[in-house]
Amino acid sequence: MMKKTMLLPLFLVFTLVSQAQKDDEKSTQVFKKFKVDVSAGYAKPQGSGTDGGALFAIEPKYALMDQLSVGLRMEVAVTVKIDRVGDDSKAKGNGSYLLTGDYYFNNNKFRPFGGVGAGLFTLASVDANSNINTAADIPTSNKFGFMARTGFEYGHLRFGLEYNFVADKAGYFGVKLGACIGGGRKG
Repeated sequence: MMKKTMLLPLFLVFTLVSQAQKDDEKSTQVFKKFKVDVSAGYAKPQGSGTDGGALFAIEPKYALMDQLSVGLRMEVAVTVKIDRVGDDSKAKGNGSYLLTGDYYFNNNKFRPFGGVGAGLFTLASVDANSNINTAADIPTSNKFGFMARTGFEYGHLRFGLEYNFVADKAGYFGVKLGACIGGGRKG
């Protein structure tokens, strides 16, 4: 009885895999379904509270079809304002987890896209004049926000312009340059 119980799931997996291979052979999709975008760039916060800073993002994606992919963007943006006259320097950090969608306008090597995303932003801010002794003392807050973006991919190179809309004037503009790992043309 135990052997029969173990063989049934194995048989089902084998059947599903062989059916998926048949479906894949019939598919007219030009690009591989899974990729990971890794990007770094410049972050310019909303308003005049900070000067600018850096950002880093990683975003695994799955292509529902060649023109449409969905993903999960995980990003960290750190911005700094340095007061050159006084002693009033500030640093702000944004961490985000967004569900994203990108639409690609063609299937060529140069692929312009537009996209949106929505999710959770974790915000932190530190004033150089404050008496913070440990990282546990840094005040944080969580806000829901969304993002709009445009850009292009050329082969495995990715360039993007994004605006992150977050409450309490915590939004920021990002300019990114990165690489796509996987997701290239099939065959």
